[in-house]
Amino acid sequence: MIKKKAVLLFDSSTVEKPITYQLIKKYDLWINILQAKFEPGSGGKLVIEIRGDKKQIDEAFTYLEEQKIKVDFLDKEVSLNSTKCNHCGACVSLCPVGALQINRQTYHLEFNYQDCVVCGYCADACPVQAIEIVF
Repeated sequence: MIKKKAVLLFDSSTVEKPITYQLIKKYDLWINILQAKFEPGSGGKLVIEIRGDKKQIDEAFTYLEEQKIKVDFLDKEVSLNSTKCNHCGACVSLCPVGALQINRQTYHLEFNYQDCVVCGYCADACPVQAIEIVF
């Protein structure tokens, strides 16, 4: 089984299609929705983590292309340099999925890599450049 993160971009003609349903039902994939923003009639963006075997995933992404849904794989990662971090929390409020939190007992930044969608907001906000996007 492999795991990938991807951003699915929908235009006005595809935004109301039952895409995640098809990925689960037709291709027997495990889908975790990490972030979603849709406007019926306009378009939208869906950030997902997808798990399955390589053949299933390849077939599913072929299906997405046929449906005119643009797919961008998240091949990047966020790297936190804990020695540079001063635990100011500037990144916490910008994280759309809550992957960054300040521990209320230690007042230290905690980063949950599994929840991260690699949006980059945290790296832009970090005043000491302790957070960076790596490829």
